[in-house]
Amino acid sequence: MAQTHEWMFYEVMWRGWAGRDRVPYPVPWWAQQAFRRWSDDFDSGTYESKEAAFASNALYRYWHLVGVKDHRQESLIGQAGEIEPVYDAYCLSFFLHDPATGTLRLPQLAAGGKVEQRWEAPHLPVVLTTFRTPEDVEFVQRTFAAPVGPRQRDLVVSRVTVGSPTGRLREGLLCAAVLPAGPSGFQRHDRGGGGRGSDRRLTFLRHLPDERRVETSTGWGPVFDTAPEQFGVYGNPDFSFDPDTYLTRGPFHDLVVGGKLNGALQAQDQVAGLCSAVFGWPFRVVEDEVFEIAVRLPVDVFNGPGDLAELRATPTAELEGVNREFWSAKLLREGMQPELPRPVAHLADLFRQARSQLLILSDHGEIHPGPTVYDSFWIRDSSVEATACSLVGDTTLAERQLGTHYPLRFNRGTGRVGPCAEYGFYGGPHEKDDREWDSNGQALWAIGRFDRTRGRRAAFGARLYVPYVLDAARWIRDNRDPYGLLHSGWSAEHLGERDKPHYWDDLWGLAGLYEAARLAERIGAPEVPELWGAFDDLKRATGDSVRWVLSEQRRRGAWETYIPTGPADVGRRDSTMIGTAAYFHPLRLHMGSKLGDDIDLAARHTLDTMYAHFVTGGFRHDAAWSAYGPYLTLQLAHAYLLAGNPERMDALLGWTVGAGFPTVAGRTVALGAWNEQHAYPVASDFGEVPYPRWYMGDIPHGWAAAEYLLLIRDILFFEADEDRDRHLYIAPGVRPHWVPGGARVGVDAAPTLFGSPFGYRLGHDPAERTVTVEITQAPQGVRFVYPCAFGEVRSVSADGRELPVTGRDVRVPAGTRWFSVTYA
Repeated sequence: MAQTHEWMFYEVMWRGWAGRDRVPYPVPWWAQQAFRRWSDDFDSGTYESKEAAFASNALYRYWHLVGVKDHRQESLIGQAGEIEPVYDAYCLSFFLHDPATGTLRLPQLAAGGKVEQRWEAPHLPVVLTTFRTPEDVEFVQRTFAAPVGPRQRDLVVSRVTVGSPTGRLREGLLCAAVLPAGPSGFQRHDRGGGGRGSDRRLTFLRHLPDERRVETSTGWGPVFDTAPEQFGVYGNPDFSFDPDTYLTRGPFHDLVVGGKLNGALQAQDQVAGLCSAVFGWPFRVVEDEVFEIAVRLPVDVFNGPGDLAELRATPTAELEGVNREFWSAKLLREGMQPELPRPVAHLADLFRQARSQLLILSDHGEIHPGPTVYDSFWIRDSSVEATACSLVGDTTLAERQLGTHYPLRFNRGTGRVGPCAEYGFYGGPHEKDDREWDSNGQALWAIGRFDRTRGRRAAFGARLYVPYVLDAARWIRDNRDPYGLLHSGWSAEHLGERDKPHYWDDLWGLAGLYEAARLAERIGAPEVPELWGAFDDLKRATGDSVRWVLSEQRRRGAWETYIPTGPADVGRRDSTMIGTAAYFHPLRLHMGSKLGDDIDLAARHTLDTMYAHFVTGGFRHDAAWSAYGPYLTLQLAHAYLLAGNPERMDALLGWTVGAGFPTVAGRTVALGAWNEQHAYPVASDFGEVPYPRWYMGDIPHGWAAAEYLLLIRDILFFEADEDRDRHLYIAPGVRPHWVPGGARVGVDAAPTLFGSPFGYRLGHDPAERTVTVEITQAPQGVRFVYPCAFGEVRSVSADGRELPVTGRDVRVPAGTRWFSVTYA
């Protein structure tokens, strides 16, 4: 049964939307999509009522994000420029009012005018929202986050300028609205107890004119640089249970009907938490004139007059300049710098944007996979995120995450976690409650890979070896089922049911044990034979199980070869088999056929089976989500790159890039970011609205951002056989159409698993059918392989001497500084 405030919110949104032609109401974009194709079917396993699901915004979690690197709280930006500080119970939105006619122009509504949004630059997390009315009045809203004052506390700044694009005299009222509902929803109330920062009810609202600021239920709200000339604060003083109260006695009704606000300073609403307020500044502009206001939203905790003075002390232009310089230095001058030619230059732009998203999602060194319901620390997600950060140059963040926060998740207790020992298990509440048995393999894998990247002199792995590597490896050895596999659990919700075992866990366990044994070798630890013994034992158990499943499927008449999600799912040909992609990426168990040639071949066939049945542009995950999986699509693309099929990699990458900029009814609803699940309606502009319910994760999704960084990096180069015949593939995923004549591909200052950076420049001359590669940086003793994608190789010259031709893979000795390839 719906709670009162949930029912009331649903009714106010619906009635506001239905009556928008009479009195416009700023219904958020996500609510409009729900009303566009409403269904009473909802996830009753999660929510108690359709109103609770609606108030939680379970279906359309699309927005933009700004924030300060390593700070706790991010802020969301909606499709109409709405600003939602995640853990504060309010949302700020701007609109225009013409007092002469009573006309309201709300950017939320199509009839209000045209809205366009973009990032100021790919490396700058500054959202520009431009709103132009039918009367040719335009406001431009610049929203960014910045630290302020000696303690570098976080705030969001929105600078709004109003102008007349045609140069004709325009006047009216620029308004700012404080409302409870934001891009993420109204209140997440589910059977599991809700989510962090989920309650956005505004039960109290107060305007303090002398301080030019607003107080909300949870603390300080917006602070105005310039005092508004009009204001009104609205609540529910009569404790009415009639939803129309909020529409007929609200600020938008007052402006349309009476032309002015109520002038109240304070309001309460103890019924539904739907307090609201509007503040207005008159403007008069002509030709090149603009009218500007600035609003500051305190994100960190501010209290008292001293904090207010500190929050206001730095001019907005200076705050914007500091923000610009920080991100320019971080993303343009530090870390890996990909160079891609014009046909694919957008891939490099998105690369820098994904870097910024991971840095913003880092909370004091913990990378969280999302800003709201996923604003927490998972070993699984963070292992990929930290590895991505380390390999693109954000080394300090990766080191803090793996070296500080992983040991804090290492359990030392003597109890039990389900069928397993507590001691030696990596995990907090998520991993324990859901039996995420993949976490130890992920922790060991990430620690081992980072130790390689940092190099021997850093001794990162040596400092963590006892107990965080050795005892975690022993946990994998000692906590397995009678068949030698890891127990049933729910390591990732895309794998299937939690009461079954999944090969995903075993593959991660193998990769973790492999890295643990190699680390032990590098530091000369005496447990090397013990760790290799644990690896071999899990290898035997996993290999035997997979071979049994494959033979049983053949016995039952299956004509396609595929490895299902686990041994309890023989014959299950559905999208949960995506877990097998991890065999290639990120675990690279195919290098050296670590499970045997037969399983290696079966894993390759599994990729093709998935592609044939579950890819329509992107990877469709109907078995668990009834939605596209952006990060799963990137995993599959990466697996194809490493398995030697760059054509399919390119196709999957192209779809994923497009999915980061979905358009619905002509409005771009994301600016280069991905959810965990990409809804079919949004992906198809509502051409496909499935009957089964679906659920949306946060955006941006940190795991997806990390997968994108890793894929672009490995398209440009990747390492192979790090422990024996060390070599490096140059441009293995660069497609011929990426490099027109005279264009260059390259990378600078790219960290490697060999412990020192790599850089190169590749040029293409199609007239001469020649590719030239200049090595600008390289680890010592590492040879190179260039898989020529342009045609059959005819000749190779390296540093002035001819090399033998060996097919399309051009093999170049270590130490080479320049080589040239001619092709047919």
